[in-house]
Amino acid sequence: MKAITQQDWYGAIVAVLLLSLLLSIASPYFLTTGNLSNILVQASVIALLAGGQTFVILTGGVDLAVGALTALCGAVAGHMMIKLGMPVLPAMLAALAIGAAVGVFNGYLVAYVGIPSFIVTLGGLTLWRGLAFEATGGFDNAGMPEPLPFIGYGEFLGVPMPIVISAVYFVVMAFVLSSTKLGRYVYAMGSNEMGARQVGIPIKAYKLAVYVVCGLSCALGAIVLMARMDSSSGKMAQMFELDAIAAVILGGTSLFGGRGSIWGSLLGAILITMVRNGMNLLEISQFKQMMAIGAVVIVAVWIDVLRRQRLLKK
Repeated sequence: MKAITQQDWYGAIVAVLLLSLLLSIASPYFLTTGNLSNILVQASVIALLAGGQTFVILTGGVDLAVGALTALCGAVAGHMMIKLGMPVLPAMLAALAIGAAVGVFNGYLVAYVGIPSFIVTLGGLTLWRGLAFEATGGFDNAGMPEPLPFIGYGEFLGVPMPIVISAVYFVVMAFVLSSTKLGRYVYAMGSNEMGARQVGIPIKAYKLAVYVVCGLSCALGAIVLMARMDSSSGKMAQMFELDAIAAVILGGTSLFGGRGSIWGSLLGAILITMVRNGMNLLEISQFKQMMAIGAVVIVAVWIDVLRRQRLLKK
């Protein structure tokens, strides 16, 4: 499994390097230190959501509501800080609690009730977004109290905090996938769920845990996004679901489950951000950017299908 995983995200490395070469030729501003740092900062939230999404997709599922859940976590935490005057730490813990609770809810319906993840999270796409608007009354909460802005704009040893947080997150998640029971069972469930059940793996409990990881990733993403925006609202993280799924696919993780890498998802998030950044530098309209990302996702899924068909023939 590890050999296949490495091959998959090696392709993402090649894509990032090739795109970097093309954009550096197209724009003299692309390879500047400031722009490269800006790309990594902008990619941080999508990367966090993609990290949680990776766990779900590796099991053969999908979470269509990661953006909506991010908005809910951020909206509630922002309301607690701005309207209720609560300190930053309890509000952040509340966001994490909401993310974990929604993860338990999703995991229970998928693993124990047997509802397909597509249906559960499709409902959550509007349910969590609606709750986010309800929590804020439809208004933005601006002017986040200290030290939250430090998470968005501060630095640690000269490195922007969103990059530091993302780096620590991916190191931890990579360890979980490679060196813990949860990681091994995630790959086993995605590769052959029936076989995993027959060898005694408690499928339901570990599948629920996967959705909790995804929910906590959304809450962490909400904290970073609030800090970057210096505000929260029900509108935040709109369409981030598609970017997160696209990042996972572009990073080499199979939509059919069982094959993929957390590092590939990080590269996929960077790749998507590079595409948008490059198009902005070239003054390409936002509508064409949306078309380009959509086309890239379709091609990535097509490649995944062809790769799966080739493996099945062997």
